[in-house]
Amino acid sequence: MNHPPFPILEFDPDRRAKLTPEHPDTPLLPQRCVITFFREALEELVREQKLDPIAYLHSEIADLPIYRLKRDGEPVCVALPFATSPGAVCTLEELHALGAEKFVVCGGAGCLTPGLELGRIILPVSAVRDEGASYHYLEPGREAACPAEGLAAARRGLASLGIPVLEGKTWTTDALYRETEEKIARRAAEGCLTVEMECAGFFAAAQFHGLPLAQLLYAGDDLSADTWDSRGWDRQHTVRRNLLETALDLVTYF
Repeated sequence: MNHPPFPILEFDPDRRAKLTPEHPDTPLLPQRCVITFFREALEELVREQKLDPIAYLHSEIADLPIYRLKRDGEPVCVALPFATSPGAVCTLEELHALGAEKFVVCGGAGCLTPGLELGRIILPVSAVRDEGASYHYLEPGREAACPAEGLAAARRGLASLGIPVLEGKTWTTDALYRETEEKIARRAAEGCLTVEMECAGFFAAAQFHGLPLAQLLYAGDDLSADTWDSRGWDRQHTVRRNLLETALDLVTYF
């Protein structure tokens, strides 16, 4: 382990940890897994298909259900995650321990680029690591790249499905209420299209465990102008349901 002056930079490559998720003797989940931040869209899907939870992600605050369904004849599981980068890595660790091996994540993001239309689908190829969890999975660095196998599978699947996306960089931050004007300008100048709170964590943990993973974001609220514009980003039901359906189709290409 290195010994820099700041704890966040003390990366330890030792793959052993005192605390690890429980691994059941028989995997509970299918290999392909969609992680979605769209609770209302998932609940609608669950009602339509009359799905029952097959397992839960547990915390002291809430138990998040995991469902199993068929997509193009393939078994797929779908789950809600814990929020923020630490939540993202815990979600991935626990789903992987239960048997999931290939992941598509779908969520929303704030826009840093003027003119990025509400609902546009973005495929992040890398994430600026302005958070903490990724530094426990990768050596210190400015960005975490989308795992190569996951990115290739996502590109292949999206092309086959005929779904247009915008590829680019995203900014992952821990501090929702500290997205300052200067930081926004700097991130935009280095090529970030969006800002969100999980992508770098997902990418880093997936790389650490060698898991194919890709993330789909939709362009939500707008931070590119002088004042913040919510654009009703969290009420875009059709956009969110369609992106969940896209993720369920896409994961079958992994």
